[in-house]
Amino acid sequence: MLTKETFNHALRNLLQNPESSHFLLAVSGGADSMVLLQLFNSLELKFQVAHVNYHLRGKDSDADHQLVQDFCSEKDIPFHLYEVSDKDQKPENSIQNWARNIRYDFFRKIQKTENLDYLVTAHHLNDQLETFLIKLSKASGIHGLSGIPANENQILRPLLNFTKDEIYAFAEANNLEFREDVSNQKNDYLRNFIRNEIAPKLFETNENFLQNFARSLNFLNLPARAVAQESHQTALSLIA
Repeated sequence: MLTKETFNHALRNLLQNPESSHFLLAVSGGADSMVLLQLFNSLELKFQVAHVNYHLRGKDSDADHQLVQDFCSEKDIPFHLYEVSDKDQKPENSIQNWARNIRYDFFRKIQKTENLDYLVTAHHLNDQLETFLIKLSKASGIHGLSGIPANENQILRPLLNFTKDEIYAFAEANNLEFREDVSNQKNDYLRNFIRNEIAPKLFETNENFLQNFARSLNFLNLPARAVAQESHQTALSLIA
């Protein structure tokens, strides 16, 4: 269950003393990132917010932008906006990679300018499953199948062990406004097809499917953690 307390525990598993750090939250206006924003605000951590308006969905894109900006203005949270324009040269294909490159370039520039320690994204357990299936379809090795990292390269993902349903439940319980991206309902991308067609069928096979998947993913990560620990011990012995 996602609550302020369980989220705080998850965050502290990634970072022992989050009060001493400064964060940049990537907030799109969707349920996941608005819940992330609400949780960080309720914990009174030091953070700023970044939003990218790609102008791909007309008035809907502007409404997303306005929702995030209004929340930040009301709570006196520093807000950074990037508005995509013709100079960004949108490609005819590979829109997802293009959009990802734009936002991460923007996020890193803010981190550097504002001297912020970590970027925080709202990836969750359903995203983990989708990524796993995408990697599986591309014959990835053990590293590719180990999932989205929760803490890597100054990027934190504290919602990774919570499901989309838990995120929706938290939003409803806290009367939190968010916006749905209707383009996610289209199956024109592999991730959307998995989300809309494949994952629901898997959930029908077992009511605890996502929780069992999370446990399996943890088992997959054990060898990687063991190798990392062994390397660390070897380095210490060389220093000694």
